[in-house]
Amino acid sequence: MQDVLKFLKDILLSIFGKIIDPDTLWKWFIGILPHLIGALLVLIIGWWLSGVIANIMLKGMERAKVDQGIRTFLHSCVKVVIKVIVVISALSTLGMNVTTLVAAIGTAGVTVALALKDSLSNFASGVLILFNRTFKVGDFIEINGEKGTVRRIELMFTTLATADNKRLVIPNSLLTANMIVNYTAKEIRRQDMTIGVAYGSDILVAKKAIMTALKESKKVSWDKEPTIGIASFDDSAITFDIKVWVFTKTFNESRYEINENILAELTKAGIEIPFNQLDVHMIGA
Repeated sequence: MQDVLKFLKDILLSIFGKIIDPDTLWKWFIGILPHLIGALLVLIIGWWLSGVIANIMLKGMERAKVDQGIRTFLHSCVKVVIKVIVVISALSTLGMNVTTLVAAIGTAGVTVALALKDSLSNFASGVLILFNRTFKVGDFIEINGEKGTVRRIELMFTTLATADNKRLVIPNSLLTANMIVNYTAKEIRRQDMTIGVAYGSDILVAKKAIMTALKESKKVSWDKEPTIGIASFDDSAITFDIKVWVFTKTFNESRYEINENILAELTKAGIEIPFNQLDVHMIGA
């Protein structure tokens, strides 16, 4: 212990010895040392406890099956609040007048709020997102032309993962100020498709083959009946319009499966799927 004190004394004297009387400096340091050690312990233990308490709360919310977005948001809030309390407690241990400090922080808060109005706007928007449940973690959304799956909703930002595995970090204020398309808000979505068959095909047979193809897909929802009808008479084909309800979780995959099923059923029924062609009729002079 003596060696440690000697080491600290040498450091203090080397830095401040030429400015302050060495004896006065050392007496002051010895007097404040217990408070300094106490403040360091408060900081170290408090910082550690902030993580422990926040994690315990997080696990409790997981067991209660609280929405993941709310969990991550409150986890961030609790850690920040506890750390602020820890810093104030450490300053109090050093002997500072905490009441005056809190008053000063409150006065400075107005100035800081004006300077950080964008950050406060993001924070307030984060609260609105969570409690209005505009979207939640796991939803696939679109904002300003950008699409992605919501991975985290935090104090200031929301993180999306795009289909090609890019990470989008969007300020929460943008999410509340712009129109959001939530593609996964409902359990089923309508898949709109078209298919062309050759002129001369039996329309009823073609429609029956398409319906059979839809029934063979496990990704189709029958909560709502599909619609199959002639959409247009094009240059080389009669085009069918197909509106079918599919499960949202397999929306993209459903198109591929349904197309494959339709091709197989039309082929089985002898219905030709034409390609673009031009018939030229020569009239002799």
